[in-house]
Amino acid sequence: MIGVESRFYIDVRVDNLSLDTALERVETLYKESSDGVPRQIFFTNVHSVHLANQNPLLKHDLNEADLVLPDGSGLKIAGKVLNKPVEVNLNGTDFTPKVFRMAEVAGWSVYLLGAKKNVITECVENISKRFSKLEVKGYHNGFFDDKEEKEILKEINQLKPDILLVALGSPFQERWIAKNAVNLDTRLCFAVGGLFDFLSNQTSRAPLWMRKIGCEWVYRFIQNPKEKWDRIFVEIPLFLYAILHEKIRSVIPRGNFKKLGPFNG
Repeated sequence: MIGVESRFYIDVRVDNLSLDTALERVETLYKESSDGVPRQIFFTNVHSVHLANQNPLLKHDLNEADLVLPDGSGLKIAGKVLNKPVEVNLNGTDFTPKVFRMAEVAGWSVYLLGAKKNVITECVENISKRFSKLEVKGYHNGFFDDKEEKEILKEINQLKPDILLVALGSPFQERWIAKNAVNLDTRLCFAVGGLFDFLSNQTSRAPLWMRKIGCEWVYRFIQNPKEKWDRIFVEIPLFLYAILHEKIRSVIPRGNFKKLGPFNG
């Protein structure tokens, strides 16, 4: 059993693991899922922490998942401020392809759910080219009604993929997995956000140097300022404010805490 050290940032869980240990943990969860219960693997970033503190169901889903990996430089900053550091940025865009490599070797199959029809089609084509030994058992776009959802669940259970990747955006993807996992005949369920947009080349990654210094978020904002405006100019300041608030609470006696004005406990 691989020990997992969890952090909580504003009451939302993140697991602190190295890349190798995280991959080992995925393999362990796969083996444990032989009991018939799919294991749930999520990624947490500033956006999902923000949403989780507005949505109790999302907070519950994240905190109860089998593995929650840190995504983005914001959590690394929070970890340093709170003296609860995370070792590595294990964002889904970089981490999931490494799972694909592991799946090729192990003989695991995958099913993809999410994104627009043209995006998911191109995504599957690119995955098949890049990971030629990986079996993609099926896929479906992320736009469906209740009747179609039942057909999707039926198809997944007929195909029995080892890995199910769900890209519906937060909080929908985490809720969808948490709600349906008990009825799914699969081993691992990943919530992967915008992964399919990157794998289909619909959205480009930031240059490597920007990723290395933790500034990919700047590149994404430049690509789509209208969509990312709230995340950059609302969610990040609120997140940093809350982290500072949490830090002050940890070092100042509670009786003196109210003297800090807006930082009220």
